[in-house]
Amino acid sequence: MIILKVKNKFKNYVWKKNRKKVNIENQKRLRNKDVTIISTNCTGGILSHDLGLQFKSPTINMFFRAEDFMRFCENLKYYMSIEKLVECHDEEIIEDRSYPVAYLGDLTLFLVHYNSIEEAQKKWDERKRRINWENIVIINTDREGMTEELKDRFEKLPYRKVMFVNSPPPLYKKYPSCFYIKGYEKENSVGIITNPIGWKGKRPIDQFDYVSFLNGKDCV
Repeated sequence: MIILKVKNKFKNYVWKKNRKKVNIENQKRLRNKDVTIISTNCTGGILSHDLGLQFKSPTINMFFRAEDFMRFCENLKYYMSIEKLVECHDEEIIEDRSYPVAYLGDLTLFLVHYNSIEEAQKKWDERKRRINWENIVIINTDREGMTEELKDRFEKLPYRKVMFVNSPPPLYKKYPSCFYIKGYEKENSVGIITNPIGWKGKRPIDQFDYVSFLNGKDCV
């Protein structure tokens, strides 16, 4: 047990050192630094952090269910006009979660990395004011109840976009915005694609050239 802990600690240390090198190289390649990343979960925030970007999106440190995220993206200006997050007290939604859950109009926000609704509201308002409406990209995954109908709707969104999925082509030729992340074929969806893997400072999402994507190049 002690040997395993030491090994994991050393592995984590090496991974972080190598990750810094990856981040530095990616930061050098990135040209589009005034971008708003609207993300269904923490992926957008982690990429922004790695790339040294200011958080110009309120969708940081939280996640949506698939249907709610699609409605959010289809009506961004409407949902951004709603002033207050309302705390959720529905036990069927909260379940055993230790973090706050809030409503934004008819949407449910799972505020995973916030201690309170008040903290989330402050950050939501602060980052909402920074949105660059002329430079929005959307990052989605096939998690949280994604369906074929929702994928069809995703393809119609008028933004640069990508959805990470666990199934290889040609299954997703119908959905040109989908990108296959290897390693989750036996699962129902992709996993946490920002989790560390191996020793080289990589994450599953590094299979996708997100720097080129943010710079405006088609990568899917």
